[in-house]
Amino acid sequence: MTMDTTLRPALPAIPSRRTIAWLLIGGFLGLMAWEIWARFITPLILGGPLEPAELVISLVRRWTGYELARFPAEVAHYTIGIVGYPVLYYIVSRSLKSWALVLDIGVWALFTLYLAGVAFTGGLMMGAVLFWLFVTVLTATRFINPNSLLADCLSWGSFTWFNALGIMAPLAGLPFLLLEWGGGLSFMSYAGHIIFGFVAALVFEMKAGRQA
Repeated sequence: MTMDTTLRPALPAIPSRRTIAWLLIGGFLGLMAWEIWARFITPLILGGPLEPAELVISLVRRWTGYELARFPAEVAHYTIGIVGYPVLYYIVSRSLKSWALVLDIGVWALFTLYLAGVAFTGGLMMGAVLFWLFVTVLTATRFINPNSLLADCLSWGSFTWFNALGIMAPLAGLPFLLLEWGGGLSFMSYAGHIIFGFVAALVFEMKAGRQA
């Protein structure tokens, strides 16, 4: 049976304790899946782990000049993953109609426009094209996926990747989507964020979303 999540109730003024608990549990489980991907699987492919704490450090350095220590940067990373993104998911998914489709179109369009600009200057590499093709195909599965909940959860994962590398990375003085560094790091981050966002959103929706 298709699970339609397009039409949702208006955002409650105060979420229930059950809603909050499952948001945090979903965020925690999603982050643990991310950690396995980032710290254990990614090094086998790239030779080193994904380092979201370094992005936090770069952001603080760029905007304040302060050199944040590793421990508080890791705390910020865990707080964002367990609390920040789940709360943002709840607000977005409960207050915006067709939110997942909007995010899908936005991420795909901006990624495509950027690569088109790179291609215009003659700097487009085959790895980036294959990456774009993967993102395009995965995004397009929304139109054939019989389960709208699963499609929406994938959309949320894609958005968390774009937020980290398409918004936060440039704000930290790093390349857009980190594609100038090759593409391998960006792709592994994309896969990791897909896993994180998908797990976090799915756990919440399956356990408490229908009552939220």
